[in-house]
Amino acid sequence: MTAARPAELHSRGQPLTRLYPGWERGERLSGPAGVDALILHHPKTGQEACWWLSPDNELLACHALALRGTWRDTLIKTLDPTLQTISASLLDGTAPLPTEEALQNETLALLRTLPATGRLQLVTLWFQTMRAALHVIPPATLLEHDEESPFSKDLLQKLLRTRPAGPHSLACSPFHGGIIRTNLTMILEQAVACRFTDDKEGLTFYLFWPNQDADESPVKDAPPILYLPHASLLVGDSTLTPLVPAFLLSWFIGTPQCVEDLKQARPFTLEDYGVGHASALWDNSVSSPKKAGQIASSFPFSSLLWEQSALLRPLSPLEDTVPGDVTPTPARKQTKKPYQPRKKKRKKGRKRRS
Repeated sequence: MTAARPAELHSRGQPLTRLYPGWERGERLSGPAGVDALILHHPKTGQEACWWLSPDNELLACHALALRGTWRDTLIKTLDPTLQTISASLLDGTAPLPTEEALQNETLALLRTLPATGRLQLVTLWFQTMRAALHVIPPATLLEHDEESPFSKDLLQKLLRTRPAGPHSLACSPFHGGIIRTNLTMILEQAVACRFTDDKEGLTFYLFWPNQDADESPVKDAPPILYLPHASLLVGDSTLTPLVPAFLLSWFIGTPQCVEDLKQARPFTLEDYGVGHASALWDNSVSSPKKAGQIASSFPFSSLLWEQSALLRPLSPLEDTVPGDVTPTPARKQTKKPYQPRKKKRKKGRKRRS
């Protein structure tokens, strides 16, 4: 069976005569930097692919990560200013929320016209090239090497027991143990994710629950993936773990109305849930001590564990250094409180019978 012929397309001077069986040609859409996206569908399997074309119908690559040479460099140069800005404000939470005018940026508008498959490919290409190296560490490894972890072992375990509960999802802060309310619940094709902001530490982090195969609900009782943009840290052992930042940023780009949701977000208050224990997370959370060095500014990138966990180190074809590269702040030493003997509790004696 011969599939439909993609008319007028060529690769390395040779015409493309046919597609693989079952695949059908879809729309051709304009992308950033003059690159076009050709959408291909497989009706029986529901699969979708995206080819990248030049204006003169040359097939540049069957995936954005396979782009090479001038087209790749030009594309990254075009994407970088916009994605740096939108990433800092929405993904990292280190800059003010974007204005309505900023959301109408030409590059963002072109990215939104692309299907999710094409948009995700371009965002992943930018992440691999221009962002700092990701540190992907399985939860068991981080808990085993708790002396090298930026988090208290107890707090991390509590955090990874969190389950999504829509706009009212609560989590235990991995930094100090306080209760934090999600400021955004994100329904993705691949997962459900919650965005949290710890106002005390000034940091944003995410919990990401991958969906079950062929289902739109998270795997029951499976721990979430933790993503901390400030440290380029991913804690998870799912096959989707390295792609979490790209999934989230692609969702932010395709969902501009989320900015209004973030503006309306408010922190957790006991009044919302009644006075007393709000959830099981409350037990001993505030009193859990931090270990020395487990503070927001002391992520141990120099340790062997973190070096071995580095993934997708960016080797930018545009510049020799990673933008925003910051030397890690050395760990602060905690001062120990002077020893104070505990007061002995008096044992209740038996009452004498009269």
